[in-house]
Amino acid sequence: MPKVYKELGQKIKKYRKSKNLTTTEFANILNISAGHLSNIENGTYDIFRLELLFKIANELNISLEELLQFEYIDVKNILLDHDIKNIATNPSSPEQAYINKWLNALAITYLSTIDKFKNNKDAIESITNHLIDELHLIKKIG
Repeated sequence: MPKVYKELGQKIKKYRKSKNLTTTEFANILNISAGHLSNIENGTYDIFRLELLFKIANELNISLEELLQFEYIDVKNILLDHDIKNIATNPSSPEQAYINKWLNALAITYLSTIDKFKNNKDAIESITNHLIDELHLIKKIG
């Protein structure tokens, strides 16, 4: 399992304990089983519904941005599927680390923005399409 799952689980566990909630109590609040929560906290669960992440952050009184503050979206596989293979083939390249840093910042900002509109599918679609359109425009200009 990638270490991001372990770090996310540890972070959730730390915040849960700071609220003096047992695994069972917090699982009940989240409407999931205690076993499911235990798997998340131990980093052995690799499928997360965005809705559950929003709920976890909300119940722990932290922002989704704080919960997801990681630098582990690995751009290598994404790059291999596109025209930027020279960056992807050198895993220690400064370019890849730089892109990973900003890709994570973009993903975290996007998710925290979407959190504000979680019940408005039209707003989410509009924001997402606008972001994609802007990126396509920048790609054409560059």
